[in-house]
Amino acid sequence: MIFTYGKTRLKVPEGYEYVYYATFIAGEWDFLKVKNTDTVLDAGAFIGDFTVKVARKAKEVVAVEPLPWAFKLLKENVELNNLKNVVLVNKALYDTDGVRLKIIDEGTGSRIGENGIEVDGVTVSSLGKFSVVKMDIEGAEGRVMKSGEWLDHVKQIAVELHGRENIEIIPKLLRERGFVIRFMTRGDLVRNTVRNVLLHPFSFIKAEARTKVVLNYFRRRYSVPALSREEYKIIYGRRGCL
Repeated sequence: MIFTYGKTRLKVPEGYEYVYYATFIAGEWDFLKVKNTDTVLDAGAFIGDFTVKVARKAKEVVAVEPLPWAFKLLKENVELNNLKNVVLVNKALYDTDGVRLKIIDEGTGSRIGENGIEVDGVTVSSLGKFSVVKMDIEGAEGRVMKSGEWLDHVKQIAVELHGRENIEIIPKLLRERGFVIRFMTRGDLVRNTVRNVLLHPFSFIKAEARTKVVLNYFRRRYSVPALSREEYKIIYGRRGCL
C-alpha cells in the first residue's frame, strides 16, 4: 500500500498504516525543523517514514535500521522517492561498535533480548557528526545517550523514551548538555494534524478513505501510545529556545 503526502510517497505494509499517520499527519517529529545545511541521523528509521519526509530539506540523512524486513522497505522507500542524499545502515544503534546484538522483532517495534536476529551494533560517533537527531531505538536510548561526546554537535533532537528509567534520566541529561526540552502533548498532536491536513488535504482524504484511522481514533478505537502509556514518551530538545 502506497500513501502520499504531497510529492512524497511511502510504501507501507498492511497493518502499519499508523506509521504514515504518526509521521505525516499527527507530526510526531514536527518540532524538528530541518534545513538544507543539516546532517540528520534517523536512528530506528523503520520503513523510512521520517527519512523520506525530511531528506529533501536536509544536506544528508543517515538512516539506521536493524530489522531486515523494515530495512528492505526503508531502501525501497528511498528509491521510490529518488533520494540521493540518504545513507542506509543495516545495524542497531548502540554504545559500542561491532558488538553482536540479538534483536527481537515485535512487529510494532523491536528490543534487545537473548533470542532474535543477530545484528551489529554501531555508535553515533562512528557514523559522523549530526546537527539533527531523531531517535526511536526501543529502550536502548539510555545507553546511547550516555555514550561519547556526539551530543556536542547536535542542535535539535527528538527521542522516543521507553521505560520509566529513561523517562527520568534522559530529560536531566539533555538539560545538563544545554538543551531546552519539552514533551509531546495531546494539544501538539491536534495542532499538527490540523496544519498537516490543511497543507495536503487530498493526501489525507485518500488515506482516510482507505483506512479511517483518524475517524476510528475519535471513536476511541485507537489510542496514542505517547499519550496513553506512562512508560512511553516523546521528548524534544533544542539548544536555545523551543
